[in-house]
Amino acid sequence: MEKISTKLFLTLFMFGAVVWLGALSTRAMLGNELLQFGTIELKTNLDPLFERELYRIISYATLLVMGGYSAALIGAIGFTATATVAWKQHGWLLMCAILFFVFVPVELWSLKLDWKMIGLNFWGDWPLEEFRKAYLRRLTALSGLPVIANLTYYTMIVIAVWRPFERPNGAE
Repeated sequence: MEKISTKLFLTLFMFGAVVWLGALSTRAMLGNELLQFGTIELKTNLDPLFERELYRIISYATLLVMGGYSAALIGAIGFTATATVAWKQHGWLLMCAILFFVFVPVELWSLKLDWKMIGLNFWGDWPLEEFRKAYLRRLTALSGLPVIANLTYYTMIVIAVWRPFERPNGAE
């Protein structure tokens, strides 16, 4: 039987992960409207008001990403610290924990870059060129490692559903 704090941390992780991954997907779909198909080049034929509105909505989605990721990270740290899980028996859970924690530095760096976009949106009347530079800097950050991290997070969902490396009780 797990402690109540472990259950609360797991609930915080799950709630944060749903918000975080949902906002991440929303932000990716919105950002796709800014790019030429199949490239990382910005469209040149966008109405400036439409483009600014996309950056504004992306900034709001980024706030949700930041809040959701913070909740998921706190929940994951708390869960792994308080859980009395036999990690050897639950290999799938260990895999998910490793995959999550290995990309924490990537996410923190990405969130630092995201903060620039939020700052441009909320503090001042910045020209579109600044939004474009900040967006492209974020998009090309760490040579695509954030994209690999996102794919890993969705892989974690598959691992949690299928639970590979689950040992039955008493098996060594």
